[in-house]
Formats: sequence, structure tokens, C-alpha cells
Amino acid sequence: MLTENFTSLGVMAWPLLITSCLGLAMILERLVTYAMLPSLNRKGLTEIFNDVRQCCGCGKNDSKSALCQSMCKGKGIRQGIAVLLSHSGGNKAMREEVAGLWLLKQKRSLNAWLKPLMLIGTLAPMLGLLGTVLGMIDMFKDIAAIAGPVTPDVLAAGLWQAMFTTAYGLIIAIPALAAAHGFGVWANHYLAKLEFALNHINLLLEGVTMNDDGMATTSATESVAVNGVKKHSVNNGRSSTPDTDILDAGAVAA
Repeated sequence: MLTENFTSLGVMAWPLLITSCLGLAMILERLVTYAMLPSLNRKGLTEIFNDVRQCCGCGKNDSKSALCQSMCKGKGIRQGIAVLLSHSGGNKAMREEVAGLWLLKQKRSLNAWLKPLMLIGTLAPMLGLLGTVLGMIDMFKDIAAIAGPVTPDVLAAGLWQAMFTTAYGLIIAIPALAAAHGFGVWANHYLAKLEFALNHINLLLEGVTMNDDGMATTSATESVAVNGVKKHSVNNGRSSTPDTDILDAGAVAA
């Protein structure tokens, strides 16, 4: 059955077969690659952010170096954070440039084979249509060679063989185009998460205090100042407490 269908494709049999094998191989390769990407769930990112906060709060370069070496052993976002930590001594703009280059490298890796898949999805229907046209040319040539009347059986057999190549080309093109666009959406979503995480880490390295949602947080000393509570005040160059202020007021009244 397969041999009969293959021979019915005519001269376009081998080009269509090679195109289908290449498209299937690319789809499987991208599927395995994307499935093996490190997860960027909220729990994992929260743990990474907490590690970086502790590292930045310590203020020691040794802790940053140790965290950088630990991140280098991982993949995905951990490698990106290791890149930022290795440049923690630079300014924010420089780290943004470094992160941008790293993200560009990840984008090229994720988008690999997507354009060839789209090319296969475009060429396969054209190859099928070409096979159909060539098959119809052969069909009319055979009809012209028949001396007697042309029966519907002859026309049906010729048209079936001619149209089969178009159908085969569409069978190749539809999965290839769907996979190319689907993987593209997957890659853009993953890259957006990477960019968010790197921007968050870059701000933490800059000393910005915020939670995982980006909301500003205040330290203990800052919260005391905001509430308007002061432990000591300065009056005429000497420190005083609320009790001494009350005694001074009583002395003046006396």
C-alpha cells in the first residue's frame, strides 16, 4: 500500500519524501530541546531571588563569588545570573549590556531550525502542486493517445494520481507551519521570563530592596523612621531623651 502510494506521487515522490523526513526530524529535535529547558516556575525563581538578596545583604565579595560558582553549575536562568554576578563590580548599564548579549545568545539557540521549518511549510505545497500539474500533463497526454472513446475510469485514475501529490504536500506543510509558529510562541514566552528574572536580579545587585512582585520593601531602620519614632534627638549640641525634655520644661516653669 505504501509502495503504491509512493509511486503514485510520480517525479515528485523523492523531493516530497525528503522534505517530510527533514520536517519531522526538525520538529522532534525542537520538541526535545524545549522540553529539556530548565523550569522557570514561581517557586524556583523565589528561591533564586532569596539567595541573591542574602548575598547582596552580606556585602562580601566572597559570598558573591561562591554564589556565582554555584550558579555556573546550573543551566538556563542560573547561567544568566552567574554572568551578572561575575560583573557585579560594574555599573547597572554595563550589566544590562552583558545580560542583553546573553539573552541574544539564548534567543538564537531557541529559534534555531524554526526558519527552515517555515521554509519546508512553504515549499511542500508548491512541490505538491507541481506534482499535480505534471500528473495532469501526463494524464492528458495518455488521453490524447487513446483512439477510442475516453471513459470516466481513465479520467478518475489520472486525476486521483495527480491530486494525491497536492494532498501529500499539504500533509507535510500544515504540521511544519504549526510547529514553527508554536515553538516561536513558546520561545518568546520563555525569553520574556528570562528577561524579567535578569532585570530583577540586576536591580537587587544595584541595592534596590523589593519583593518577588517588584513592590518596594523597607528595612527595620527605615520603618522606624517612617513611623516617626526616634530614639534620640539633638538639642543644642547634646543628646536628650523624652524624660530629660520634660525635666527641662519643668525647670523653666519654676
